[in-house]
Amino acid sequence: MLKEKSKFIKHIACDRCGSSDGNSLYDDGHTYCHVCETYTDGDAVTTKREIKPMNKDLEFYDNATASAISDRGISSAVCLKYGVKQDVNKHYYPYFDNDGVLSAIKIRVVSSKSFSIAGDFNSTMLFGQNCFPKGGRYLTICEGELDALSAFQMMGAKYPVISIRNGASAALKDCKAQYEYIDSFENIVLCFDGDEAGQRQCSLLLNYSVAKSR
Repeated sequence: MLKEKSKFIKHIACDRCGSSDGNSLYDDGHTYCHVCETYTDGDAVTTKREIKPMNKDLEFYDNATASAISDRGISSAVCLKYGVKQDVNKHYYPYFDNDGVLSAIKIRVVSSKSFSIAGDFNSTMLFGQNCFPKGGRYLTICEGELDALSAFQMMGAKYPVISIRNGASAALKDCKAQYEYIDSFENIVLCFDGDEAGQRQCSLLLNYSVAKSR
């Protein structure tokens, strides 16, 4: 647990996971890494998340910066929570596999709104799924990474929000692959676009959920 009276000083590198700026230093000397969830207090070290080696093809991600996405009003704290980083004219959205290994980065070129993938995207979980354990009262599923960040912040950073991987057309396939995780929550909120594709996938997901529960 973080000490209530301590004050944040600055972001620093994490020796545990190798993040260049995901670790936070406080005025009483303790640190907390938002990437690997490691807390240090003097000689004591507590880590929630098992550290796995990074794919060498994704080393460019470690050199990027987790900062606020100002044009969307998304804070640096939310970006740190999800591990979203930025470089010149690019956003990097991290994707993890079921073992917690960083397996792929979705790259968004801001000016052209185009996307590309670095790493192995085939076996990754939904975006943000690695940030939240199974179970709970509410889970919100969005259509895109920026939507997930915005929704999480809008709800006071209190409730799990994740995103499908490849837009509305792949929603059913993505959610089927992670059904056990999704079904562990009491209430599931689908937050898709209001266009025909988004609403069609909402209907498909609802029908699939009803069929599975029978």
